[in-house]
Amino acid sequence: MDSDIIVSTPDRVSVKFEGTQRDVLTTIGFGILRSVQELSISNDPDSYNDGVLNIHIDGSPSKIAVVKESFDITSVTALVFADLGSGIHRIGFSPQEGQGEVLVVMIMDSDMPDSTLARAGVTITEGITAAIQDLGLAYDSMTASGSVRQNVVTVCDKGASLYLRGAGKHCKLGELIGVSTIRGVKRSAAANGTDIGSRRSAASMLASYGYDRSRLAEISDCTDLAHFMRCMAEKDSDPVALAAVSAVLHVYNEVHWGLLAEDIGREVMLRLMRSGLREPVGDGDIIDVLALTLAKYYLDSA
Repeated sequence: MDSDIIVSTPDRVSVKFEGTQRDVLTTIGFGILRSVQELSISNDPDSYNDGVLNIHIDGSPSKIAVVKESFDITSVTALVFADLGSGIHRIGFSPQEGQGEVLVVMIMDSDMPDSTLARAGVTITEGITAAIQDLGLAYDSMTASGSVRQNVVTVCDKGASLYLRGAGKHCKLGELIGVSTIRGVKRSAAANGTDIGSRRSAASMLASYGYDRSRLAEISDCTDLAHFMRCMAEKDSDPVALAAVSAVLHVYNEVHWGLLAEDIGREVMLRLMRSGLREPVGDGDIIDVLALTLAKYYLDSA
């Protein structure tokens, strides 16, 4: 892998494979490709000609994260593009609006059978889900599991002396794949405007649950939008409020998962609002109560 040449420009990121044969498994419609000589990521259409594979993304190639991980003689390089500003998805449900996108290209320095290339893709997918959950992103008041548009490309070195059959969580290669995927998704997502720092905001936490700043202003019944936005800016990052909103959402998910009884969970969430925000407002769905309580909290003592 040290002989591979990675070239980054504003328009594309390219990898030229030097010396040995690379086999590639893709989810973008080409399936298994043999003897790939070069791989690039750009805004050009997906294509494969004369050993050169191009993979299309809609965002800027300058926001692709390159993450290298190794252990002893095993190493991987992940090329990751993640735009998680919209289109967050939960498996088994209808696609959410928006054009969120995740692409992970995993280049491994070992030889392996096609089945292991495929298993590496499964491990990558789990890594994407872990990164999205670490960022606290949600789909329709539920924990999200991926992006509407999501592709995985795995690459192995057919000329390597190291031959591996495992790429799952039980082995070191799988661990390297998982770590590089999670780090790459978070790094690229941050470059595209979604990181844990931007989530240190009570309003941002609720945005994934259907209540962005505009909707919070609307339900507050404040007739002066500028005044509401000023109040929100002053109190939105208060540590106690952040802790309360985060805790309520965590308990909400535990109720949804079946770990807590609904009546017990609701009482706990109401207590958290009282201690960290104000007396809860409303009596409907707990997310609606949290949103209205937060909106009124911004205006308290304003």
